[in-house]
Amino acid sequence: MSFTGEYKNLLDQKNRLSIPAKYRNLLHPMNEQTFVLCKGFDTCLFLYPVEEWKLVEEQLSSLSSIKGKHRNFIRKIVRHANYVKYDSQGRIPIPDLHLAYAGIKKEALVIGMLKKIELWDPAALKKYEKQKDFLTDTDFEDLANEISF
Repeated sequence: MSFTGEYKNLLDQKNRLSIPAKYRNLLHPMNEQTFVLCKGFDTCLFLYPVEEWKLVEEQLSSLSSIKGKHRNFIRKIVRHANYVKYDSQGRIPIPDLHLAYAGIKKEALVIGMLKKIELWDPAALKKYEKQKDFLTDTDFEDLANEISF
């Protein structure tokens, strides 16, 4: 399974967002038309297939519940994680809390990120990409070389 590409979709009046058929068709039946929605790191939202989320949970479970930094990290990730099932039209409900975090009001960019999907407010992504510490041409070349791209 590999999510790639970018789509621009609109929220409906009930704050549901259509997930592209290309992405839905990649889901294994074990996911039961369900994704896990959580806050991302860059003021975006992450959508994980359930089978991929189970791997995230395994990684989080390997952290110590005794260490405060570990507990806080786990809490930050799973606290706002929601299982969301898409309907017959491929729409998932997005809670207000998540929309506010990502700054998504009406329009959302749905971006494939290989094993997960990112949801962005278009203006927020544009602003993020203009930051001076965003990926420079040299960074891009170095990383491309690192993976023999």
